[in-house]
Amino acid sequence: MHDPSPSGVPLALVVHNSDAGTDPVPRADIEAVLQAAGMRTLYCAHGKDDLAAALASPFDLVVCAGGDGTLAHVASSLEQVERPIGVLPLGGSNNIAHALDVEGDWRDLPRRWSLDRWTLLDRCEADGPWGRRRFVEAVGAGLLSDSFDNVDGEPGTPSEKRANGRKAFRTALEKAAPFPCRIEAADWCWEGDCLMVEVMSIPYVGARLRLAADGDPADGLFDVILVTPKDRARMLAWCKAPDDAPCPIEARRASMVRLAVNDLSFRLDDRSPDERLSGVVTARFRPQPVRILVPARNLPQENA
Repeated sequence: MHDPSPSGVPLALVVHNSDAGTDPVPRADIEAVLQAAGMRTLYCAHGKDDLAAALASPFDLVVCAGGDGTLAHVASSLEQVERPIGVLPLGGSNNIAHALDVEGDWRDLPRRWSLDRWTLLDRCEADGPWGRRRFVEAVGAGLLSDSFDNVDGEPGTPSEKRANGRKAFRTALEKAAPFPCRIEAADWCWEGDCLMVEVMSIPYVGARLRLAADGDPADGLFDVILVTPKDRARMLAWCKAPDDAPCPIEARRASMVRLAVNDLSFRLDDRSPDERLSGVVTARFRPQPVRILVPARNLPQENA
């Protein structure tokens, strides 16, 4: 890493999910890579240590070492948004990192970071029957949520995990029963039976399925994907090779969405706040996006 802080050596708060991915990476390995890239480190074990207290401490950048859940939690919780987030994508799908073009071996990424080279990531919130909750990826209901509960096997690699997730999605799509849904935006409204509804802030959901072909994670607009019973056949055809063609469902755009679903629970990002509750959810964008470090395409000359 280059462009150090005025103190000379950037201080990185490492928020680490030690269970992320199919081959979890130990804390010592992560800190060694960061220190070799010219950083001092503080450590926070995601899900175990107090994240709010860690984010309130002095540091120059946050390093999210984990999957989408870790990154979404940090991005949603960060109050001092001028402090950038460096992403080490260690999860199975890494949808947020993929949407932001954070790619490559995680060990190489810190050397490619610069504190003044970043992109923005929108943050969202939803008011629902469980109160107000924050999210980053999507609010949804229907078959995608069902597929999360029916993924088979213990994958050995991230690609195998995505393949298992996509298989579960296809199976859920074949079996999905229609449910009534109503969506209201500022300038459009839709009501009818659907198999799935996804209100997406980034292009990808689930097992890295790009449902929002033109989605932008920093444009302040949701991409609303509605899959109706008449869409089932073409969605099943697309699911055979979802990386080879755009999703056949055209997204509807909105800066705020009111979504009404009865008798089905809602999912925020990858889980439901309360599976016993259904009803109405209002999703909107929060005022301040966060900064995500964008790795340089080539390593700095001294590290090349």
